[in-house]
This record gives sequence, structure tokens and C-alpha cells, in this order.
Amino acid sequence: MFRNLIFALAVVYTVYGDDTPVPSYSTDCIMLNGTISLSVNYTGTDDKSRTDTRKISDNAKVSGTCGDKLSTLVLEDDDQDQVLTFTFSANKDKSNKLNNIDPVHWGVTSIKFQYDIEEASAKHQGERVATAVGSYFVTPLNMSYSCSKDMVVLVNVTDDGVNKTTTFPGEQVVFEETGLTITNGVNVSGTLKDDVTYHYCKADQKIKDVVPIAVGAALAALVVIVLVAYLIGRRRTVTAGGYERV
Repeated sequence: MFRNLIFALAVVYTVYGDDTPVPSYSTDCIMLNGTISLSVNYTGTDDKSRTDTRKISDNAKVSGTCGDKLSTLVLEDDDQDQVLTFTFSANKDKSNKLNNIDPVHWGVTSIKFQYDIEEASAKHQGERVATAVGSYFVTPLNMSYSCSKDMVVLVNVTDDGVNKTTTFPGEQVVFEETGLTITNGVNVSGTLKDDVTYHYCKADQKIKDVVPIAVGAALAALVVIVLVAYLIGRRRTVTAGGYERV
């Protein structure tokens, strides 16, 4: 069972575990909330690089699978004939890495984007599949991922051929997200909670670290200014008092 909901300028994509084989979950197993855009780079007839920005429509069909260690989220956009697939992996081992995921963490190990190049300016038109394999949005178990802005570059681009696959080394897709939050409930307790604890991406962590430092520096500067003003005022008072005594 799947659904997608409009939420402000972002879209909430939810995968349910009710209809999946064992293990089965009574509520949502994955929830992705955010604004997604994909910058498709291709080679033009003049051999120059060109870019086309793609969006996943609000009414994209949501599907996926729920598993104890492996889950998927599939966004199928029939309006634009494109499919975006995320593969989630959970590593419950306390000492060893699994699928590039740190111990006691979960994350996205694969992002695949299926799309068409139909632009007349393209040197090679047709179907494309862009993939990125690694460890993305890695988060400790029992926590949800949050990031105000991030990107992943999908550099492995092929033509999705059945018998013969053609690669396009000069092409790539840049996956960009704004205000992204991901809750992987399967790896927590089989349910998605309202009172989740977020793990913030490195960029957001730096901002959170800078803010208190900036506030502290501003307060320290204010104290120095007040102290200097006090000392100047006191000196003037003493000087004035000295003239009166003379």
C-alpha cells in the first residue's frame, strides 16, 4: 500500500508495509519528504554539454518494498515517463560495515533514475538509466535523516539496452534535494513515530555549530563595548573631579 501527499512546496512519499511478505509492518516503513529536482546533462549535436532540469510530479505513483535489512522506494512519474528508485540498507551489525553502511546505521546504497532524452538538440536520443552506488544520507539506527540542501551525482549513464548496453561517459544526472527528511521506520521498530530524532547532514551541522559561536562572539563583543564605555566614562568623571579640586 502506498501514497503520496502534497505538503507545502514539498511532497511526502510514503511506503506502507501492510501488503509485504514477512516481515510485515502495520504502518509506514519509509517516508520521504522534500523537494526533488534532477539536472540531466547530455551531449548536444554540437558536442557541447547541455542541461535539462526534471522534476518528479506531485502525482507520481509510489511503490516499494519493506524489509528488515533492505527496502526500496520507487517514484514512477507517468506524466514525464521517468522513474526514480532508492534502495535503503540497514546495518544492525555493531562492528562491521555492510553495503558501505557503517555499523548500527542505515542509508541509501543506490539511486537509479530512468528517463528519456527527447530533445532535438541531443546528439543521442532515447532511453537512459543513470545510477549512483555508494552510501548516501547515512543515519544512525533509531534516527531520521534531515538536510536543508544536498546533492548526489549519478555518473553511470547507459541506454537501458536489453541485449547490448551503450554507455554515455559525457552524460550525468545531478540529484538535488531541498528540505529533505527521510524516516526509515523498518529499521527502528516497524513504525514511523511523530516524535522522531533527526540526524542532520554535515552542512546543517556546520550551521548549527556556527550559530552558537556567532551568538557567543556577539555577546562577548557587547561585553567589551560596555566595559570600554564604562572605563571611558569613569576616567572622564575622575578627570572632571580633579579639575574641581584644583
